[in-house]
Amino acid sequence: MSDIKIQWHPGFVAAMDLELAENRADLVYEKEYNLNTKPLEIDLLVIKKDKDVRTANEIEWIFRGCNILEYKSPDDSLDIDAFYKAGAYAGLYKAYGGASDERKADDITVSLIREARPVGLFEYFIRHNIRTVNPYRGIYYVQDAVLFSTQIIVAGEMEWRSHVWLKALSGKMK
Repeated sequence: MSDIKIQWHPGFVAAMDLELAENRADLVYEKEYNLNTKPLEIDLLVIKKDKDVRTANEIEWIFRGCNILEYKSPDDSLDIDAFYKAGAYAGLYKAYGGASDERKADDITVSLIREARPVGLFEYFIRHNIRTVNPYRGIYYVQDAVLFSTQIIVAGEMEWRSHVWLKALSGKMK
């Protein structure tokens, strides 16, 4: 009997259809909805070998054991949806560990990097009372609405000499 694989999802969909029958005309069901057309990929995963080592670069000062970095090119938008997508990547990374809670949430960080300040995103934060702090030039820690420690790095605001390589990723480069 243990060799039988029960398909629970069709039964679940049917049960929810019956549960929500009173408002069926007001609802649309999308069964097994694909979230993406290609495999989800994190731009860069940085794993600290020794979590207690204090690094010299302030970009890393938020880092913990597993650090997800998402880069937006000068042509890409860093808006609220990109912000939540990066958080979702962190959630998936946490959930896809080998065993339950193998990857601890408090050991994961998210960094979003873009050349120009994402004005619309910061305006969204203000409108929705999502606090940010700016502890270092060009680095903003998001205090609310995150499951993982999150920072937004605005390369264009950073000090040139300390971050020459990151600042070189500019639409103004000739």
